[in-house]
Amino acid sequence: MDFDPNCVFCQKQSSDFVIEGDLCVAFWDIHPVSKGHLLIVPKRHVAQIWDATASEKKELGQMAEDAKKLLDKQFKPDGYNVSINSGAAAGQSVFHCHIHLIPRYWNKVTKGVGAVPGQFLVPKQRPEFK
Repeated sequence: MDFDPNCVFCQKQSSDFVIEGDLCVAFWDIHPVSKGHLLIVPKRHVAQIWDATASEKKELGQMAEDAKKLLDKQFKPDGYNVSINSGAAAGQSVFHCHIHLIPRYWNKVTKGVGAVPGQFLVPKQRPEFK
């Protein structure tokens, strides 16, 4: 498998993994936007989602679903942001393809300004549904 010795995601060890598949892994973001913020990445070093194989993309999607179930059980969030930044102009800062799975909670303060569009458009309180 491709490996980049200068890539922080390629340096991750199995002890860091929350979920591990044949082609992809999930681990906690070291600068989480909220409690439970996970990154889902191919094991093989690929810079952007467009460089991933069809099999890697399939497993990334399945792992996102599996990770959501884990986060639902462990943290019980009220919603999620799912984001892939592809290229520097789109906010990608680590050039190893990754999906951000960010749990969202009503009435919780978000940490810092992240690279997820619209993250601060979440209403302060739960809206009333009729």
